[in-house]
Amino acid sequence: MEMISKEKVNFNSLEENTYKKVMKLGREMIQDELRMIDKLIKEYRDKAVFKVKDVQTTTIKTKLGEIPIARRRYKIVINGITKYVYLLDELLEINEFGEYSQSVVEMIAREITKKSYRETAKTISEDTDSYISYTAVRNIVLALGKKIKKLEEEKIKLYEQGKIEGSKEAQYVFCEHDGIYVKKQKSKKQKGKKKFKVKQFKKKKNKKRKRNGIELKIAVIHEGKEPRYTNDYKLKNKIIIGTASKASQLKKIEVEGAKELFQLDMAHIQKKIYMAVSDEEYLKKMQEIVYTENTQDIFSLIFNYKVELETDNKIAELEKVTELEEYLRNNQDGLLRYQYRLGYKEEQLEEYKETLPSLGSEESQMYCVCRDRMKKNRTSWSQEGAEAMLKVIMNKMNGTLTEVITNKAKEKILEELSQRIAEPVKVRKIKYNELIYAGKYKIADNFVGRTKRFIIDLLNGKKCSELMLINLT
Repeated sequence: MEMISKEKVNFNSLEENTYKKVMKLGREMIQDELRMIDKLIKEYRDKAVFKVKDVQTTTIKTKLGEIPIARRRYKIVINGITKYVYLLDELLEINEFGEYSQSVVEMIAREITKKSYRETAKTISEDTDSYISYTAVRNIVLALGKKIKKLEEEKIKLYEQGKIEGSKEAQYVFCEHDGIYVKKQKSKKQKGKKKFKVKQFKKKKNKKRKRNGIELKIAVIHEGKEPRYTNDYKLKNKIIIGTASKASQLKKIEVEGAKELFQLDMAHIQKKIYMAVSDEEYLKKMQEIVYTENTQDIFSLIFNYKVELETDNKIAELEKVTELEEYLRNNQDGLLRYQYRLGYKEEQLEEYKETLPSLGSEESQMYCVCRDRMKKNRTSWSQEGAEAMLKVIMNKMNGTLTEVITNKAKEKILEELSQRIAEPVKVRKIKYNELIYAGKYKIADNFVGRTKRFIIDLLNGKKCSELMLINLT
């Protein structure tokens, strides 16, 4: 039988060709929809305020590929100042992340937590038929990190002002802290330093060398443990927070409660003991005593051990044990396990292991949050880049990344604010010049004092296509 075509045909080629055709059809459909919406905006806008200036083109990179669009630009005059706006962009929230759609940003945020900027750019380019450079991927991550940080700061400010508050209550809330250093990128000045300067630095003694890195501070907040499988547990209502800034910034993001109990991480205690004590008998006793109600007895063991080391003239180990003692004394308020401080006995701990679990999950969480992505393959970071990446990974693990990208997180804050607005207080009204509005809505009266400031702040969060332009003078 004569072949219909000499070109080789298989299922994969059929799939690829069909996929490309469907993507092309999808792009054409979106273009038609955008043209229709832009036309409706032109017809129903406030013609006295928005004057059509011209038509401008742009290209949006989407899951379906690159979509060129043309939309009208409008001229508005506010207090004698001329401005230009794209009402289509405002209505559909286009260009928040440059020329990339929110769906592409979500894909980037998902890929970047496991891959490098270059690998992520390659994956997105192959999967969406839209070319994206690794520089563009980095810029999107930085923009997303700034957006998350701004949301955090807004929530902290509103919480401190008493305008929003948590709606959930729990008897016990556990907050486990840890930190990790990631390699810091060298500045241009550092890259230009000559080698002999480094050698001179190494020869200096009695000076602690600063760690060339950025410390990521992370906290895992949860309500204890709950069954996942048979003889297996998971953290209940886990939330991860973190920052590459100062520790005080992490403290602001944390949960606040009526009573706070502090304890040292047991893994750190055991490591300190193991590194300082070589005698097996003393080592075993010290490692066991810190788990009991009699943690202060460890100082008696250390004293006896120091006497023996001094007698045997083991100066090097004596210095290590002295450092261990200093570390434990400086943190002795955190030696006793929190269960004992709540009044529970050792024999009761097994019974309450779900409600009052042994803490120490931050190490595994630390690996999931940053070690796996930010420390391997000798990756180095700028302060801004480390902060942004940490915020993205953190929100992905919390399941809130999509809310941030689509502005639902911001909407939740505004919704809670609106529910907590106090009854208006009667104040003396002052006559102001009529405001210029961008829409057909109108406010009947003006306000003064703090109420006026609150209303202005609230309306400033709205887009001009939704409400109005506020005259702040």
